[in-house]
Amino acid sequence: MSTNQSQNSENHSYRRWVFGTALAAIAAFILTASLTIYKDPFFHYHAPLKQYNYPQDVYPANNERYLNDGITRHFTYDGIITGTSMTENFKTSEADRLFDARFIKVPFAGAKYKEINDNIKRAYQAGKDVRYVIRGLDYNALVTDKDACDENFNYPDYLYNNNPFDDVSYILNKSVLLERTANVTRSDTGIGTNIDFDTYSNWNTYHGDEFGAAHVLATYRPRKTPKPPRSLTEEERQMLLENLQQNVTSLADEHPETTFYLFFAPYSICYWDILNNEGEMDWFFEVEQIAIEELLQHPNIKLYSFSDNFELTCNLEDYKDYLHYGEWINSEILIWIRNEEHLLTPENYQAYLDRVRNFYRSYDYASLHE
Repeated sequence: MSTNQSQNSENHSYRRWVFGTALAAIAAFILTASLTIYKDPFFHYHAPLKQYNYPQDVYPANNERYLNDGITRHFTYDGIITGTSMTENFKTSEADRLFDARFIKVPFAGAKYKEINDNIKRAYQAGKDVRYVIRGLDYNALVTDKDACDENFNYPDYLYNNNPFDDVSYILNKSVLLERTANVTRSDTGIGTNIDFDTYSNWNTYHGDEFGAAHVLATYRPRKTPKPPRSLTEEERQMLLENLQQNVTSLADEHPETTFYLFFAPYSICYWDILNNEGEMDWFFEVEQIAIEELLQHPNIKLYSFSDNFELTCNLEDYKDYLHYGEWINSEILIWIRNEEHLLTPENYQAYLDRVRNFYRSYDYASLHE
């Protein structure tokens, strides 16, 4: 064989190897993508397939941001429970029974108002007929920029936007394939399982032995010398109103067919101790009054506050830190909302404000640390 013939043969073999390798890689990519699209562990393309078992995501809460958008767009429901970690312990089975509805739970730990509101919007964009929204409002996120998001959590934008090309971050993701897609298994009975919203994101089981005064008081330290009183600035007032209007009330106005049950999460007496110590008590009360007056202008918003339930807020056995209460309080909140207990109205909100101001301004906070 001549030298040229030998070189041609080698070149031909090399081209065949390159072509075969490329073809195998493409086939592997197609197989990987097809498996993830078909089983779809994050529900990005469709609801859970009935014949498969989907791994139960209960904790940690970081998985919420990978699952909630798909849940909101593809599951069947007519009620939504949402908010921050203050709503993670709700049980949709209880809400279903109380409201004669079918709820999903899509909490976002650490979220600001915009992230939560954007997720509710996705329900309407997906054509869902939403009768009820039960949404927790955190006091500590009221005076926040309207576009703020918590940067401490991974946010998978490729799952939330409408750009199909960046879905490669999902369908060709090694971790998703091995840790998620591979764990979606066919049901032996032909009736699979997906998310149980009673346990989804519920942290109570993981912190069941961490409730009580000793645990709560260990989560903060008061200043030896309290700060002087702080005043609400006009810039903060505008920030508060813009946050509420963009991320709460505008959606309620656009969807009068939905009843929005909004509640201020009942923080413990230790939160008020911190406000008092930081010189922010009167600042907070002004913020709360502005927020209440803004929210009460919208007829399909039912607003609740449990801060005047002093038996609750002063019982540290119900809390694991100065903010977070146990799942039994979430159960009570659903009952209170359904029975319209602690409902704020144009007629009673001033009396509510008087009660909480008088109580928390005069409380003996030093007794907490004796």
